[in-house]
Amino acid sequence: MKKIIVLIVLLFMMSYAQIGRVTTAGWTTVDWQFNGPVYTRCRVDPVANGVHICWIGQNSPMYNYYDFVTRTWNWQGGMNPAPTISSLGGMDYDPLTGCAVILLNTTVGGNVTPCLARDLAPGAGLFEYISGPAGYRGGPIGVNNNQAICCLLVRNDSLWSSTNWSTPVLITPENFGGYNIAASKISNKVVVLWMCPEDSIQGRAFYRLSDNSGTTWQPAVQLPFPPSQGFVPTYHISSLFAMFDNQDNLHIVASVAETSRTIPCEIWHYCPTNPQPWTLAHHYDAETLNASVGYNAIFATRPSIVQNPTTGYFYVSWEQFDSLNYEPLTCLARADIWLAELTNNGQTVSRKGRITDPNTKSKRFPIVGGVFNDTIIVNYLIDSIAGFSNLGQGPITNNPVVCQFRGRYDAIEEMDIAKNTFNIIFETNPNPFTTHTAIRYSLPTTNNVSLQIFDATGQLVKTLSNIRHQTSGIYSVIWDGRNNIGNKVKNGVYFCNLKVDNKTITRKIVMTN
Repeated sequence: MKKIIVLIVLLFMMSYAQIGRVTTAGWTTVDWQFNGPVYTRCRVDPVANGVHICWIGQNSPMYNYYDFVTRTWNWQGGMNPAPTISSLGGMDYDPLTGCAVILLNTTVGGNVTPCLARDLAPGAGLFEYISGPAGYRGGPIGVNNNQAICCLLVRNDSLWSSTNWSTPVLITPENFGGYNIAASKISNKVVVLWMCPEDSIQGRAFYRLSDNSGTTWQPAVQLPFPPSQGFVPTYHISSLFAMFDNQDNLHIVASVAETSRTIPCEIWHYCPTNPQPWTLAHHYDAETLNASVGYNAIFATRPSIVQNPTTGYFYVSWEQFDSLNYEPLTCLARADIWLAELTNNGQTVSRKGRITDPNTKSKRFPIVGGVFNDTIIVNYLIDSIAGFSNLGQGPITNNPVVCQFRGRYDAIEEMDIAKNTFNIIFETNPNPFTTHTAIRYSLPTTNNVSLQIFDATGQLVKTLSNIRHQTSGIYSVIWDGRNNIGNKVKNGVYFCNLKVDNKTITRKIVMTN
């Protein structure tokens, strides 16, 4: 009997060994999953020990459920939770039953009507439907510890809330965008967030709190500007996402960029109960802009946040573009998924880095869904061709929607400047130049080295060096402003790429008269 119990325990423990796995929940031809910030569409459910996930499918919303015990998805490719043709808002789970609750937008009598789909059992896929007020369009939702379902609605360019389809309450009549919602799982607290577009009132972002599941709301609070890296006052806050921690304190993450620019940009964490409310989680800048990020994005954006219920640590994920890795068909930069671990109630960044490998795919719209037994679950879309097909940016492709399961101690590839340069000296002089410039670099060890010049569109102009097993030392190469066929190039901005093994360092150089 003891042997049987030990075997069962071992099998149970093995079922949670999710370290470093990527599993496919389903597929979609819709590569535009979110217009603004990510909503909660992936949630770890500690009640039933599983993961709920929703996404926009080819012709309908899609839902799937991952069972930690069987280590499988309940449906191959997912299932349609909608009773009729619908669009998808947000999703959450009931903290008492573990059942998924999904907001759908259906069309009834020519009017858009929001509808709540509530599963009858965790991962059963047997939904009951409750229609909301006609004439509103539903967005993200949150479910409290008392099972109250608070929905964000839009009508006549105003933002409203409704709890259990009660009469909608006006949140803001002001020009708004980037709205989101979060509900506490240990109390009746709810928070609504939104921003004012920078072309209206630069950079403003707000939140409103409710202590009674959205029945009444406190006055709007404007988020104070964080002490950003030199942007003040010419930057804007966007992509707001919130949560309540184990002590029921509010936490918000947001992406920040200089107004009218996509780079430099930052990921910030905000907790009003901390001595210093703002913590800089990540700053991203680059000298190289070989490709743009496309519609409605900045180079590091769409953060989301969860807390490890055991350690109290926070995990923030976001998408980050790399203009050196771009799609030739659309000339748009590809993105990868990044993850940061925050300790000390979110005030200290202990680790951060990229958790996906740069390749010919673009990883988009990450949502960190939660932490279960020290395993961090991050959901994202793998886009075959960077860009949105509905905007004519490349053909329609069928793309996987995945969840990555990462143990807390899994390696995170650090991407800070010190490690990225490997103590390599890499400089150009003069810069700008008229007739020629000297490119100098040093190698601490023997490496494969490639030195190339690219123009501002990402096209290769000149290969200056391509050496296998170049020994350690200091090297200098002269570029005379000519391309690979010997013709003089035009004046303008160029990028010098030094590739050492599989790492690349870039310097911007300018050729003038």
